[in-house]
Amino acid sequence: MGGKNGRVAIVGASMAGLLAARVLADIASEVLIIERDALPEQPEARKGVPQGRHAHALLRAGALIIEDLFPGLIQDLVARGAQRLFWLASGLWWQFDGYRVRHGDDFEVTTFTRPFLEDAIRERVAALPNVRMLSGVSARGVLGRDQQIKGVVLGNEGNGGGSSLDTDLVVDASGRGSQASAWLKALGHTPPPIDQVRIDMGYASRLLRREPEQLPDRTYVATIGSPPQCKRSAYFLPVEGDRWVVTLCGFFGDHAPTDDAGFLSFAEGLPTDDIASVLRRAEPLTPIVTHRLPSDQWRRFEKLKNPPAGFVTIGDGICSFNPIYGQGMSSAAQQAIALRHAAQAHGFASSSLPRSFYKAAAKIVAIPWQIAAGGDFSYPEATGPRPPLIDVLNFYLRKAIVTAQHDPVVAIAIANVQNLLVPPPSLLRPQIALRVVKNGRRFTSSSDAVHAH
Repeated sequence: MGGKNGRVAIVGASMAGLLAARVLADIASEVLIIERDALPEQPEARKGVPQGRHAHALLRAGALIIEDLFPGLIQDLVARGAQRLFWLASGLWWQFDGYRVRHGDDFEVTTFTRPFLEDAIRERVAALPNVRMLSGVSARGVLGRDQQIKGVVLGNEGNGGGSSLDTDLVVDASGRGSQASAWLKALGHTPPPIDQVRIDMGYASRLLRREPEQLPDRTYVATIGSPPQCKRSAYFLPVEGDRWVVTLCGFFGDHAPTDDAGFLSFAEGLPTDDIASVLRRAEPLTPIVTHRLPSDQWRRFEKLKNPPAGFVTIGDGICSFNPIYGQGMSSAAQQAIALRHAAQAHGFASSSLPRSFYKAAAKIVAIPWQIAAGGDFSYPEATGPRPPLIDVLNFYLRKAIVTAQHDPVVAIAIANVQNLLVPPPSLLRPQIALRVVKNGRRFTSSSDAVHAH
């Protein structure tokens, strides 16, 4: 086996795993997806994706890739109830004492629950003739020989039985809790160094019944607290099934309670009443669920001198960002395309594949990491490796966000950065910087600046 006729095993039917399976199915004879969860037949949250019960955004960069890989998928989701909105024109986007301008040369965005999107993609991937899903099966380790990974060790959930599977390439898409470092270390390979930014972020979410009179049609709400004083933010999105998903977020221990009264009280502590006003009237459809994220985490696989052939990690296994920025799925989509390019260029078993992929993935991850870590460091409690000149950049970006409250050109420029279409330095282009310097209202201190969310 080898090259374009090999067998690929993908650990995890996550978004990253499904997208990796889709692109590698074009060049592999067989793709096996190994998922420890019993995969649901309908769109349902599952144990292996605990963040899936909270508000999700598919940024424009990720949507473009998914629309290319799965033609007609977004239109199908909309036909089944997903909501087609506009990034600026549909948003009640509050940040730094004002709403972002709601007009301009805007682009569309589709809102839905994470299980709804994942179910639709999983259905299409499973239908590919050379893809097979092993549900309720866990990966317990990898098999190595002569500096190369040759297979994966399998075990059925709930019993001690196990087997092995020979492969040309193992793609670890098992998420933030990936055991790849331990697997590689057990075979004598060096695990990657890890960058962490501690944020102690907590999320609380629930689904509500959506009624026409609660908010204007085709509207979503993003309320961002101003650091360092306010550690709270929230997102309120229309999703399929005539429902809202609301997620209340808090940095450094300021986490929303899980009882109805406490949940509402937390929302009433946000800078605007946009979300609390609907919570007071809307019918809850689910209990309040929570998720904790102690830190942003970047496993620096690109710094390994000799990563073993036949093995790569992708998605949250490389970098898990603060989900408040909505970057994870789009970053995974970009990494999947980079993996396809590396596999086509080098072949599955080549030692050049992991080096090439990790180099490309690091460039992909660097942009959302700069946005997320930069925003997180607007709080003095954040600890970890600080991006260069972050206080100066945050000061400028706050002025840009304030300018975007009345300047659609700057608002679109920020939206393009948020959606990973262009890197953050694009906001320093002269045509943008002149508007920011001229029109950004004055404020008191760079210590309470923040990156564009």
